[in-house]
Amino acid sequence: MSDYGKLTGPDRIEFQRAFEAPIDKVWQFLVDPEKRKLWFCGGSTADHVGGEIVFEFDHRRLSESAPPEKYASEEVVTHRGEILEYDPPNRLAFTWFESAGGESSTVEISLSPGEGGVTSLYLVHTGVVGRDMLIGVLAGWHGHFDLLSEVLQGDRESDFWIRDQELEGEYASHV
Repeated sequence: MSDYGKLTGPDRIEFQRAFEAPIDKVWQFLVDPEKRKLWFCGGSTADHVGGEIVFEFDHRRLSESAPPEKYASEEVVTHRGEILEYDPPNRLAFTWFESAGGESSTVEISLSPGEGGVTSLYLVHTGVVGRDMLIGVLAGWHGHFDLLSEVLQGDRESDFWIRDQELEGEYASHV
């Protein structure tokens, strides 16, 4: 299984990742705001369909390096989505904000337990508009999943923004 995401349609990306942690632990890192902010962003997650999911991005928290120019002026950015599916610890789906095109997109995350305490994650993100957005979303999910893997094993070690910029270059050559 490759850690790299795939463009599987004009506005659709997919990731398959394996995490060395039990499914219940991985689930908690998706929905618990204190755990989620260690690898992604803070913000609340309602525990029912139709509820709100809040994404509070603090671009300075995940890295020793300064955010790239496109994020440098932002301190904490808050976005809101709607929970479309909530089935612990197996499925979480929600609307996601889009900065290009004005429409929201959809994120679906499925978890399944594997042998030896490994959890498989399958993510489908649809409605991602435009090449630059596709590159940024692919690199973003990839880098955040790298951090999640580290956090699940202990402390975060990598520098998110350095890795994000490397990943953007890699994905740009394929999208």
